[in-house]
Amino acid sequence: MQLDPSLLNKAMDSGILLDTMSFIQVVDISDEAAVNAQINEIRQQKAVVIFTSASAVYAVCEHPDFVKPDWQLFCIEKATKKAVLEYFDESDIKGSAKDSDELAAIIKKAEGVLEVVFFCGDKRMDTLPTSLLESGIITKEVVVYKTVEQPQFVEKEYDGILFYSPSGVSSFFSLNEPATETVLFAIGNTTAQALKIESTNPVVVCDTPSKEILLYKAISHFKENN
Repeated sequence: MQLDPSLLNKAMDSGILLDTMSFIQVVDISDEAAVNAQINEIRQQKAVVIFTSASAVYAVCEHPDFVKPDWQLFCIEKATKKAVLEYFDESDIKGSAKDSDELAAIIKKAEGVLEVVFFCGDKRMDTLPTSLLESGIITKEVVVYKTVEQPQFVEKEYDGILFYSPSGVSSFFSLNEPATETVLFAIGNTTAQALKIESTNPVVVCDTPSKEILLYKAISHFKENN
């Protein structure tokens, strides 16, 4: 995941040298005939729609002929919600949360929600759809992008490594094993869970799913511990 240059400068100002490397590639498949047909069909309906990633938002909405549909939306906060608000109004968002567990709980409490459409990637976590289905909420999943792992061998040893997705964790650990003292930083609980499966290294979890806040958390951690 690429970081804004201002964030790289923030790290440097704090005495931290930050390298960025991409371990996954997101491939939009919304133009594939079958996927496009599903999206267009749902756009004609009044629907309750879930987004848990900005990639899904852009795959569904970033088309020249896009017209805002009559949807009630539930989404993850920060980057995903920011992407949603590029195409929808704040009033269209009926609930948002910091992670899938909290979002599922909000949806289950929402009045009159019996069926939802979940636009997602091919490697989405089971947490949200499983929770909704167990509560009797019909969940239609539409895969609109694919996550392709791009492993790279990392020669350097780092004091800390920041991870932004479970797929990134899987890709990194397919070729690498960090030093035992390296601190691993996770953007959320699902990424942290993936790290704990792969490693016994210390894991620090970001309270809010934001790449900026995760970087600030890492900077703060090393300031406090050095």
